[in-house]
Amino acid sequence: MEERTVSTTKPWTGRRISVRVDEVEREDGHLTTREIVEHPGAVAILAWDGERLAMVRQWRHATGQDLLEIPAGTLEPDEPPAETARRELAEEVALKAAHWVEGPRFYTAPGFCDELMHLFLATELSESRGESDEDEMLEPSWMTLPDALDAIDGGRIMDAKTIAGIGWLARRLRSAPA
Repeated sequence: MEERTVSTTKPWTGRRISVRVDEVEREDGHLTTREIVEHPGAVAILAWDGERLAMVRQWRHATGQDLLEIPAGTLEPDEPPAETARRELAEEVALKAAHWVEGPRFYTAPGFCDELMHLFLATELSESRGESDEDEMLEPSWMTLPDALDAIDGGRIMDAKTIAGIGWLARRLRSAPA
């Protein structure tokens, strides 16, 4: 099922992403094109105090609405994902964590984008003085895990990384020794 790239053009490059158009040949010889959004990768953080998750509400222009999400952010060039996670936790919800667990990695939209998301669980939380990103207006809040699961079921959380992260945390907590 693998495709062979015949040619590549890059019609647009922006500050964070670029668009690549590949002409590919399928195994059956058929030629077609693939439009790909190239993304440097990102992190998402489950900041868990043992009872609640730190959340952010933020306007997402592409959706035309504000979304309730776990803290997250884009990798900077040559920045390790764990460092990005620490920076974003401080910037978005003014927290730092003494304990970090690297969770699963996943592609956010593999049909058209190469963004790889790195999920982290941050615990033993304390306040931090993070510099917020001037491009973002965030409203931090806290949510219990049952409330977060209800918000997913009720359509109040619609962000994929948040749904994936909360599901992973719920499964992890359910299987943890008592």
